[in-house]
Amino acid sequence: MNNYVKEFSNEPSFTRDGFDGYILDIKNENIVITYEKVYKGHDKYCTNTKITHIYYVLSGNGKFKIKNDIYEVKKGNIIEIPPNTKFIFAGEMELLLIMNPKFKAEYEIVGEGNDLY
Repeated sequence: MNNYVKEFSNEPSFTRDGFDGYILDIKNENIVITYEKVYKGHDKYCTNTKITHIYYVLSGNGKFKIKNDIYEVKKGNIIEIPPNTKFIFAGEMELLLIMNPKFKAEYEIVGEGNDLY
């Protein structure tokens, strides 16, 4: 590709138990853009101490549990999860994720298993 038009790889950048993730290589050091192909969901609850997650549902539908509230999501929805907010998701959907600041493992607190499926 070039400096201005980007494309996700055909091979996952990472695989979790429930979805595959494709990280887009961009020059901006403050954000990460990921395409997630969800076939089950996130396997464990997540809390990020510094990162805002912004999900856009490209297709399909599912559920997000944010704090203790469950939200049904579908194509076209945007889900904004601020830092220090415990969340999880489940369903069959394609998600575009923008994280700000850039992901670092030390910001992530992994919790208990997914109780949405």
